[in-house]
Amino acid sequence: MRKLSFADLDTGDQGPRFTNVLPGHVTDRGGFRIYPDRNHRTHDGPGRHTHPIPEVFYIVQGRGEIEIEGEVVDKFEAGDAILIEPEEDHHLISRGEGPLAFVWMHLEPVE
Repeated sequence: MRKLSFADLDTGDQGPRFTNVLPGHVTDRGGFRIYPDRNHRTHDGPGRHTHPIPEVFYIVQGRGEIEIEGEVVDKFEAGDAILIEPEEDHHLISRGEGPLAFVWMHLEPVE
């Protein structure tokens, strides 16, 4: 896991390629989520939540904690970007008074 800023996600003229953060990757799919409740933990199903590819979260509103492999490893707030490495078990936990809103993106390598 790496915590970045929105400016770190600059793509220049490469479209949806994050060459400065992850050389050779493009956004494969993504979405926007809002969790209105304090203490909401994302991906809160049974077992681990992992992907074989990197995932980026961009925090639009709110603040909270980043949980990796069952341990809280850092905090986040609006304006932070979080890069999850492949196969890391990951969750965001809302700790703010208002809603947590974020964009998520799965990144695929370019061949």
